[in-house]
Amino acid sequence: MAAWILAFAIALIHGVLAVFLIVGAPLAARRPRWMKWYLVALIPTGVVNLTGQPCPLTVWEKHFWRLAGETPYRGGFISQYFIEPFYAPGLRPGDETILLVAVVVWCLFWLGYSAVLRLRLRSG
Repeated sequence: MAAWILAFAIALIHGVLAVFLIVGAPLAARRPRWMKWYLVALIPTGVVNLTGQPCPLTVWEKHFWRLAGETPYRGGFISQYFIEPFYAPGLRPGDETILLVAVVVWCLFWLGYSAVLRLRLRSG
């Protein structure tokens, strides 16, 4: 039972982190005190994705599903919980790259917007 709870808790935290990476970008751009929290989430996520390593949260979640006697899902977390419920075939490797690039562009846009906004406030 403890392994099942741990797997579920990791999946829940992972989901909140994924949503925060998207929703947190404009939030951090408009509210500077949120920026440090956004960067704490963004930087490790970026390192994992840019180095092509498996996400540690996904690895831990699958490990605890196995300990709980469940068969873990195939593929990645985003495909399992955010894509497949709406698009059953899931993500292909090329789709993952497109999605990653879109998220990077989104984050860079808001980080750039935040920098420009702060520069204008300081000079104006």
